[in-house]
Amino acid sequence: MKIFKAMGSLAFSNISLGNFYGLELDDFAHEVAILSLWLAEHQMNQIFFKEFGRTKPALPLTETGNIVHGNACRIDWETVCPKKHGDEIYILGNPPYLGYSVQTEMQKQDMAKVFNNFSEYKSLDYISCWIVKGALYILNSNAQFAFVTTNSICQGEQVALLWPSILTNKLEIGFAHTSFKWSNNAKQIAGVTVVIIGVRNKDSKPKYLFAENIKQICQNISPYLTNSNTIYIQNRNTTLSRLPKIGYGSSALDGGFLLFSEIEKDEIIKETPILEKYFKKIMGSQELIKGIERFCLWIEDTDLVEIKDLPLVKNRLKNVKEFRLKSKRQATIDAANTPYRFGEPRYTAGSLVVIPKVSSENREYLPIGFFTKNVVVLDKAFPIYNPEPYIFSVLSSKMHITWLKAVGGKLETRMSYSSSIVYNTFPFPPITENQKQELEKHVYKVLAEREAHSEKTLAQLYDPDKMPDGLREAHHQLDLAVERCYRAKPFESDEERLEYLFKLYEQMIEEEKSRGTLFETEAKPKKKKK
Repeated sequence: MKIFKAMGSLAFSNISLGNFYGLELDDFAHEVAILSLWLAEHQMNQIFFKEFGRTKPALPLTETGNIVHGNACRIDWETVCPKKHGDEIYILGNPPYLGYSVQTEMQKQDMAKVFNNFSEYKSLDYISCWIVKGALYILNSNAQFAFVTTNSICQGEQVALLWPSILTNKLEIGFAHTSFKWSNNAKQIAGVTVVIIGVRNKDSKPKYLFAENIKQICQNISPYLTNSNTIYIQNRNTTLSRLPKIGYGSSALDGGFLLFSEIEKDEIIKETPILEKYFKKIMGSQELIKGIERFCLWIEDTDLVEIKDLPLVKNRLKNVKEFRLKSKRQATIDAANTPYRFGEPRYTAGSLVVIPKVSSENREYLPIGFFTKNVVVLDKAFPIYNPEPYIFSVLSSKMHITWLKAVGGKLETRMSYSSSIVYNTFPFPPITENQKQELEKHVYKVLAEREAHSEKTLAQLYDPDKMPDGLREAHHQLDLAVERCYRAKPFESDEERLEYLFKLYEQMIEEEKSRGTLFETEAKPKKKKK
């Protein structure tokens, strides 16, 4: 309005409905879009009249906007809005988000059509179609696009699958807003975590990264929506940092016949006391976070002689065998020969740290478990066996959960932990024995605060709105100690933490390459020539 007021008597907007183009798949929504443009024009005319006492007449209705009824994934956008030399074009939208597993057959065909030159695309969200189509449309023109999208395309494996083909030497992210909760007023619509991404042809104009109420000028915005170089976090089978090897949980593949609740276990021991020493606690994500007590029969080859003829054991093993023989998976069928064992046993005796595979995105800290012995980790969690205690502090820190939220994937909206893309890639500097001892002190303080509230589950303890003050302070001091391993000055925000971690990751990768050790454990031996 200030511009129009400065123009005085010449003030009239030259923007008309003819300047608007659109694509809409649904027939009814297509008609509503046209009507909405008329309403928007009328509303703006009213505001203009209030300010200037005059406006252009809206009637008769002549222009309707160029809203095309069709499938945006299959129509050439150039035919909807032809680009003319010098035209300034802005593409805006909030396309559908659907992950591959919940897409309809038609939507999967849309994906196949858009990604016909991609070797892998089935892990991508449906909205990726719009990112690709938008990039093709704006290339080498005075055009930009900006979409509201779930943050999943800026996390986990989707980043390396989608963005290398978008952020070429010609296109860049000109602005972005990092993750925030977004919901609407419709009934039964849960809020989703979204980002806003604006892509343009490369130029010298400033790039802006928005996070809550902070606006940051960036040299470059990476596809992880950080102020850092454009790099892609790759899956690894070995740790980038000097952290211990992470393991995988055991998979029972038993039909539930080797697993027991605490009540069931106690009743069996009461009737058959000899079985007590064969029970072990089991731990997956739900058991760890919600404090669910569950157990399993853990039977080794040498145990069979003593217990194989017990009626309960005999009946349970018979049921396990029958269950496995019905499987279509050969490895499970083969495991029917040893029904007393887990289908995929990976138990190791001793102390262990347990990392849940799935955790709420609302938590400030990842709820890590620390156990001394006799715990069988299920395949819904990751174990680190016989670790030095300081490892607990690293994984429980804000540095680590910030990395997880940035590069890890999502299960619905929850954080999804990965050994290859989160743990093995996490950049942590080498530390001294004195630093390890300092971290260990904070580990025991956190564990002591948990024990002071032993009646509560980890889900309750790590509820961001109900976290006990003592536990929160213990974690804060742990954070400061972990961050001193990176630099003397504490970090002031997650954005600052993430920016530092990406730079350190890039540096460590370059150092690894210079040593010639990158992924050396994954190299396959060469076949000898005959």
